Amino acid sequence: MKNVVVMFPYPSGKGLHIGHYYNYAIVDSFCRWWRLMGEEVYQPFGYDAFGLPAENYAREVGGDPRAITYDNIDNFRRQMARMNTKYEERLVTSDPSYYKWTQWLFLKLKEHGLAYKDWKIVPYCPRCETVLANEQVTDQERCERCGTAIDQQNLHQWFFRITNYKQRLLDGLDKLEKEHRYPESTIKKQRNWIAELHDWCVSRQRKWGCPIPIEGETDTLDTFVDSSFYYLRYLTDSDDEFLPDGAYRPVDLYVGGPEHACMHLIYARFIHYFLYDIGVVPQEEPFNAIIHQGMITHKGAKMAKSKGNVVNPDDYDPDELRLYLMFIGPYEDGGDWDDSKIIGIRRFLGRFRKKLEEAGPDGVTVSLDPLKKQIWRAIDMLKPNLIVASLMKFLKVTKDQSLSLQTATELREIMACFAPTEFGE
Repeated sequence: MKNVVVMFPYPSGKGLHIGHYYNYAIVDSFCRWWRLMGEEVYQPFGYDAFGLPAENYAREVGGDPRAITYDNIDNFRRQMARMNTKYEERLVTSDPSYYKWTQWLFLKLKEHGLAYKDWKIVPYCPRCETVLANEQVTDQERCERCGTAIDQQNLHQWFFRITNYKQRLLDGLDKLEKEHRYPESTIKKQRNWIAELHDWCVSRQRKWGCPIPIEGETDTLDTFVDSSFYYLRYLTDSDDEFLPDGAYRPVDLYVGGPEHACMHLIYARFIHYFLYDIGVVPQEEPFNAIIHQGMITHKGAKMAKSKGNVVNPDDYDPDELRLYLMFIGPYEDGGDWDDSKIIGIRRFLGRFRKKLEEAGPDGVTVSLDPLKKQIWRAIDMLKPNLIVASLMKFLKVTKDQSLSLQTATELREIMACFAPTEFGE
């Protein structure tokens, strides 16, 4: 079974954005193709639901962060359903059934001397009213989350001894680099980030987070702790064991934005190494391969409400949007959004629909093997744009032919991988 994991979203009130769509829809099409070609594919999904944004918003409007978060999740679920993917929702990190294992992990680290409390000078954000990890402070000494200038305060906080794993994390990078399992840019960023590694400050003076399971503690855990092992909990429904015997499957492919190259991916590697050391998992590295999708810009700039260039996925037909994003360029490069070009995708879908409708018993049986080879090659190269180009070329080459029912049926199955609402079940 191929275990394909996309980095799960934080359910903000803004809903799924084009970046999410670029990740989830295209990876779903890859998975649909592998499945059509006979592979068994597992596509788990979840929500990284604790954190500052919901709590800050709840403070502003006088609401409850739990209610706000779960309302947002319902909206995300609606959008995911409209996207028409095969992901299987497995968890929400703010559910007690999940965060009991976040607490279990904390206690295991403490039991092995890797979680400790100490007085240290730590960065504090006065606006977010919480301590930050050193890695959550920008080069300009500002909070990565809200941009406020941070204070340095001597506080009694909980830490994970990630520095105990510094050399192993570096040595692991050498192997990952040799085997070409991570992007070169991620290897470089992690290596540079680990020349400045500090013990990971995990205390947060907020309420909407996993409670630290120590009597008398009022702090919660950094949400990066929640997301450091979720891909393992995808593998089981057990309420009694973190990961039952025989449940482990490596993540064959992990897909997410390059902004997570360091903090999230290094924290996940550290936690996985620890779980390997205590016999919970059978291999050191958590991810067999990583892909970073590119960024979708608009008018040459990163999308933001303040720039007036945000594209809402709900405004577009889901198949047209999926194919447009596939066609925008190589997957790791991303591209610039252009509304006018989606019209070409609409016309292409119309021609394809007509081609299948015109198929009949007297039509020509065309071998689709060359087309399949082109699709395989495009996916291996992470160039979904070449998939769409190959399908367009097929239409052009066969424009004067009426296809047989057999060819049309097979062609519909192929198209269902890339336009599942129109051509799928």
